[in-house]
Amino acid sequence: MIPGKRRTAIMSFSVAIFGALMLHSVSSQNEPSITSSDHITLPTDSHSPPFTLQCNLTSAHSMHLESFWMKNGEEISDTRSANRNTEYRLNKPRGDDAGVYMCVYTFELAPPANATIEIKAVPDITGHKRSENKNEGQRAILYCKAVGYPYPIWTWRKLDTGVYMEIDNSSGRFFINNKDNYTELHIANLDIGSDPGEYQCNATNMIGTSAMVSILRVRSHLAPLWPLLGVLAEIIILVVIIVVYEKRKKPDDIQDDDEPAGPMKTNSTNNHKDKNLRQRNTN
Repeated sequence: MIPGKRRTAIMSFSVAIFGALMLHSVSSQNEPSITSSDHITLPTDSHSPPFTLQCNLTSAHSMHLESFWMKNGEEISDTRSANRNTEYRLNKPRGDDAGVYMCVYTFELAPPANATIEIKAVPDITGHKRSENKNEGQRAILYCKAVGYPYPIWTWRKLDTGVYMEIDNSSGRFFINNKDNYTELHIANLDIGSDPGEYQCNATNMIGTSAMVSILRVRSHLAPLWPLLGVLAEIIILVVIIVVYEKRKKPDDIQDDDEPAGPMKTNSTNNHKDKNLRQRNTN
């Protein structure tokens, strides 16, 4: 390259960098300045005193319109105001109050600005399937849901000889779906020999851990027929009892056909009467 052209290119590149730095400096100076409360960690015993989140818009180069609060990306109702100093109070902080809070300011001629405050808490499992009853070959679904922040790392374990162990998925029938404060354990093609038992869901974050147990029962394919088989067995037993009773019954008012109804007259008696009758006729 010709030295003159090289010098021109270097100067153009330097001017571009200087311009970008100046633009960034001007933009930074024009950005609103917001002071906010520090991040908060709730006590692990779930007994926290009331506290107030605060934000203050200290400077802005465009006219301020209003402010409001958001939690986990959703606006909190009834928090909009025209105040530069805005507050959000939590009277009874609990695990489900944990999350990411933002105070948001809107302006007439500038994009919105915000500050973030995190409320952290140990995971607290608030719902789970206590038990599941399925037939072998079917699919079982166990779940757990929790409150707390940061979102926990979920793990599932199964009770084996008195100890909760990692689930052996060598059969490829176990599937785990995790999303934030919710988890599901799917077990396909249930095996009556190996799948029944106690399953533990565990939620752990940087603050602490929590766990709950679900019981899975697996029934045989014949389980739906058991009520019908029970009814049939009762009918058979009843029929046998009736037959035996009828065979052993001997009512007193029925006489035996082999016994004579009364005293029978002998032939000699009849002959004697005939002889007397002939003698009277002769006389």
